[in-house]
Amino acid sequence: MEPLGNRRTCSVCITKNRNCPRFCEYAEYFPYELQSQYESANELFGTPNIITMMQHAPEEKKQMLATSIIMEGNAWIEDPISGGFGMIQKLMWKIMLHKAYLRELQEKIKEEKEKKPASSLY
Repeated sequence: MEPLGNRRTCSVCITKNRNCPRFCEYAEYFPYELQSQYESANELFGTPNIITMMQHAPEEKKQMLATSIIMEGNAWIEDPISGGFGMIQKLMWKIMLHKAYLRELQEKIKEEKEKKPASSLY
């Protein structure tokens, strides 16, 4: 394996305390810049499990899997009780509230249009 060059050690290699080879298969998915987020995912899944998941994933799905692993780790840090499910519940609740508000506004607009005669619109 060739030396690292100008880039920094990937998060997986940092966690495993090893030298990151130049063409490390995890550097693309878990770069150094995501180290703090990777640590959250590592607490949830463990690096051996993350590596196994990445090895079994088809090449075209690896980026989505890596993002999912990071997001799930962050979700459990933010909400240790509900994790990702709690995040989804909160988002669904916000969507419901916004839809209700939108319906309310649409009704008000409709009422205002009905109040004004057609000739005053121009």
